[in-house]
Amino acid sequence: MAVHVKGGTPVFGPSLCETCSNAHVEKGYRESEALVFCQATWPEHRVKFRVRECSAYLDSNRQDLDEMRKMAWILLPREGKRVRGFVCPSQIPDGESQIEIELNTLK
Repeated sequence: MAVHVKGGTPVFGPSLCETCSNAHVEKGYRESEALVFCQATWPEHRVKFRVRECSAYLDSNRQDLDEMRKMAWILLPREGKRVRGFVCPSQIPDGESQIEIELNTLK
């Protein structure tokens, strides 16, 4: 008799360390040739197994706050009498139905 547990403990899968900013990963040509060092702790230590969950995981595919500030748009009013920000559609004066976005590169 076979018993299948749905949502049980996974027996395989990629390690979180492969996409973590705190990990130093060295890979060889074989599957068994891999060294992983966790730099989230002091002193850094070698991780000897695939990690499924980690409390110090920091996704390397996501931007940090400084990188997001560099990408952010700065919205400036077209004329001096306009105020920056968002307004409710009912507060828009008649005849103003256009939105102008000017993209500048900051230097």
